[in-house]
Amino acid sequence: MNTNITRIIAMLLAALFVGCSKHSTPATPANPKVAALGIVEVSDGVQSRHDIGNGRVCIITPAIQKDGSVILALRIEAGGYVLVAPRVQTFSDRAVEIRVGDIGVGLTPHIKP
Repeated sequence: MNTNITRIIAMLLAALFVGCSKHSTPATPANPKVAALGIVEVSDGVQSRHDIGNGRVCIITPAIQKDGSVILALRIEAGGYVLVAPRVQTFSDRAVEIRVGDIGVGLTPHIKP
């Protein structure tokens, strides 16, 4: 009976070590690379297009609010398909950064006089 208990413990330990083996999985970057657009001049409702690399384009449609803030509707496209379409509200001359999955865009909107 002592031999059976020893065998059972040995099999459980073996199963534990096999089950805990480490497998590497491809990791997505915790901080995706951000396409830095710098200062982007904006006018209410006037779209602008910006190449952000890897075949991707960022289309920005600004909406200037009465309080002086700017709502930026971004559309990231690749190959004619919309990948993401985030929106962010900020103020003129205040840097903003948007990250969605592996896509990151940074810019500072400047309202054209």
